[in-house]
Amino acid sequence: MKLTRRDFLLKGTALLATLGLGGPMIFAENGSLLKSAAASPEQDVDSPVLVVIQLSGGNDGINTLIPYGMGGYFDARPTLKITQNEVLAINNEVGLHPSLAMLNELYKNGKLAIIQGVGYPKPDHSHFRSMEIWQTAEPEQFIRSGWLARYVESSLSQTANPLKALQIGNNANKSFASEKVNVPVIQTVETYNMFDPKTPKTEQNRLAKAFMDMYDPNRQGTQIKVTCERGSDAYQSVEAIHNLTSGYQNKVEYPKSNIARDLQLVSKLLSGQSGTRVFYVELGGFDDHAQEKEQHAKLLKQLDEAVGTFYKDLEAQGLQDRVVTMAFSEFGRRVKENGNGGTDHGTAAPVLVLGGKVKGGMYGVMPSLTNLDNGDLKYEVDFRSVYYTLVENWLKGDARTVLSGSFEKLAFI
Repeated sequence: MKLTRRDFLLKGTALLATLGLGGPMIFAENGSLLKSAAASPEQDVDSPVLVVIQLSGGNDGINTLIPYGMGGYFDARPTLKITQNEVLAINNEVGLHPSLAMLNELYKNGKLAIIQGVGYPKPDHSHFRSMEIWQTAEPEQFIRSGWLARYVESSLSQTANPLKALQIGNNANKSFASEKVNVPVIQTVETYNMFDPKTPKTEQNRLAKAFMDMYDPNRQGTQIKVTCERGSDAYQSVEAIHNLTSGYQNKVEYPKSNIARDLQLVSKLLSGQSGTRVFYVELGGFDDHAQEKEQHAKLLKQLDEAVGTFYKDLEAQGLQDRVVTMAFSEFGRRVKENGNGGTDHGTAAPVLVLGGKVKGGMYGVMPSLTNLDNGDLKYEVDFRSVYYTLVENWLKGDARTVLSGSFEKLAFI
């Protein structure tokens, strides 16, 4: 029976809704999976990997890396202060929040680098604009392309693997914004499909064939060529996901949180030889304008347990030396607490980088809590220096192209 346009629109809705972010399985008429033109991801299975964790909302860096030994901290935060006996002291000036016990152990073992006072010139207190600056790596002007998209375009252009970069979770973000490459967003391997698994195979075949005909770049006009290529990319990414080896063995127990689930998926994909070079995950909820103390402690504990378990999992899989994880937030908070038991949008904050080959320790300088810029910390390290170091020293990419210039490299890699 011939598939009508109405049939396709009714039954292919899931595909159309995810086009560009994911796509359908490709079935031949006999029900077997069609082979894509993509190269095997095995060519990338031993390459270095970057995992980016976005802490959305503006993490309070002052109560993450606590300057308990610096003048002004206890005066500025009469109710939000973390007392000296609670702090996980790194030295006589700063220490980690008590919720960060696993990260503290990683620091002691030389696997965690803490870059202090990271920010950018002329800071913006808007969530949207500040996050856009971090995701595009361009503080001075509005641009459309993301910094990780530029890395993929410039340094992975010869890699045909459709899974060379992945966003894990529910949201796409501007770090991968590109007119040339398509980066899939995946929640779970099991749900990364076009059709409900209960859909009969013959029906899936008909819908898939109709889609392939519709989005074949060689059969459509130049006006919609980009759309067709995105459709082809979607097919290839789903095929690649479902063709991964089942090399993952669950050797550690992850906590029950979304960020832990997403990081476990990263480990599963790497163990399955996905060949992915960049992963991006997100933990939200850091916009603490009121009643911050308890909520911030809970979020930091979620982060700590998820990242600490993820590192243990990588060790169990023998992957710890291949993976570097970076955690950042779009901005920190103001030094002085507000009248609602919270903090308002600020500027500089610490960035955390960990991995088997990371040179752990403190980098940069903790900003003064008394010499302020209208109540905000003055940044000490340009965030593009962190990016430049990761792209050039870890990913072995073209950092000058990614960041449109050179920046000071840090010694954590």
